[in-house]
Amino acid sequence: AIATIGANGVTSKQDWELVNAALGRVIASVPESTVMDVYNSVAAITDPGVPVYMKSLVTGANADRAYRSFLEFKDVVKKNQVSSPGGSATVPSGDSIGAAAKKLSEASYPFLKEVDWLSDIYLKPLPGAKIGE
Repeated sequence: AIATIGANGVTSKQDWELVNAALGRVIASVPESTVMDVYNSVAAITDPGVPVYMKSLVTGANADRAYRSFLEFKDVVKKNQVSSPGGSATVPSGDSIGAAAKKLSEASYPFLKEVDWLSDIYLKPLPGAKIGE
């Protein structure tokens, strides 16, 4: 995906789909409790105003469509999730995660292209956080 990043900081749509599928498989390869531990840790350090602020920087309809598709993707990943850690993630036959990743990628790519990936906002601390936190 890095090789296809354009001047705007966005990878190709095809590589975006591959990234989503790979992430879905990685997430499905660990128990839900592990995924939720990470989610809750990030939520604990993220100001609740961040999503609204970030959405204000793009077309709201594109962000909403991407979010709805992400929730559907999450459900497919969860249905394929292991109950205990196992070996390396593989691409199974009847790849429902890959199909869900394609759907997520289609819905979220317009949003992805609108985000200013070259902004210095990613170098700044989260709102309400101090450097070092």
